[in-house]
Amino acid sequence: MAARALTPVAFGNLAILLAVGSMGGVLSDLGQQTALAHVTAEGTLLARPLLLSVIRRRLVQSTAGIAVIVVLYQFASSHSTLLVPLLFAGSIVGTVVYSTEIAALTAIGRAQGDGANEALSRLGVLVVGWWWLHHGGGLLAAVGVYVAADVASAVTVSLLVRRHWTASSPVADERRFRIRHTAPLAFALTAAVVYARIDTWLLGQMQGPVLAGHFAAADKILDAVLLAPATLGALSIAQVSPLPLERRWRRIKLLLRLAIGFSVVPAVVIGIFAHQVIGGLFGPNFRSTGPVLLVLLISVMPGAVVAACSPITAVLARWRFARAMAGGLVVNVGLNLLLIPHLHAEGAAWANLASEMLLAAWMLVLLSRLTTARPSG
Repeated sequence: MAARALTPVAFGNLAILLAVGSMGGVLSDLGQQTALAHVTAEGTLLARPLLLSVIRRRLVQSTAGIAVIVVLYQFASSHSTLLVPLLFAGSIVGTVVYSTEIAALTAIGRAQGDGANEALSRLGVLVVGWWWLHHGGGLLAAVGVYVAADVASAVTVSLLVRRHWTASSPVADERRFRIRHTAPLAFALTAAVVYARIDTWLLGQMQGPVLAGHFAAADKILDAVLLAPATLGALSIAQVSPLPLERRWRRIKLLLRLAIGFSVVPAVVIGIFAHQVIGGLFGPNFRSTGPVLLVLLISVMPGAVVAACSPITAVLARWRFARAMAGGLVVNVGLNLLLIPHLHAEGAAWANLASEMLLAAWMLVLLSRLTTARPSG
């Protein structure tokens, strides 16, 4: 809807803002949310003091993320105003609050709130966003809808979490929440988010917001195709970790077959009608982005491996997974810098394909070594 209602430049600026918002927003976490979920699950209760302590810590950390968002947006967008990225800061604050509370609720088996909030907030974005954009709201309206949804989620989930928390707190070692302890996960998460969104920012910085918007549109279709592998990845820890060592690799291969099967078939269908699909979804002006979408769809198989394997690899490999993500990021950025000046948005797609293939191979090697029993002696 934003692609159809906004000018190409405004839509490109929105795509850049969402990309840098993801990259800056990850600085508000640094492993705190995962550490809270783990401690909460161990104690089987949602402790109010512990939850509020993590939220406060994350809110302080979010100031660095907001500063990064402002700077990166100024570099890559066509705007000189600070109003757009500063308005988006409200989304970062809201996300910090409700995502921390959702993680704690899920850790005690209360995932219903997460499902309801995700569905209702997205429906609200669609309805309010459609009305506002079609009444001349422009870029600020598009950003404002995201902010309103995240702030509303923070208020709603905060009211819900009060029904389940307890005033007492489990005895938790504070060292488990220090950056030194959460560093592997924090580093890997930061590298993974930057890896996934750096292409759009680099295109905006090097070629302008219009091409960034076109690439982001094609990349959004790729995200949809990889939704099933990402869902399997979210289940991978529960499916693999409880198993004895000799059965883990077999289960991982099953998850990989499902991930590839669920993603390759729609990728082939969409690839046959690439120009019609992207033009039909985002408007006639985007039909020229069909070749970019085709290249991105070629990366579906390694992308499915990365999406399905990342969570379980992060748990089992820790620093080795972090180094793998850092290596993929370096390759991705290097290829983007090399290819974008010559091939533009299509160059970013080829860079994504090459780095996904490398990262998928790296993860498979790591997992096969960590989950294959070896004879002793």
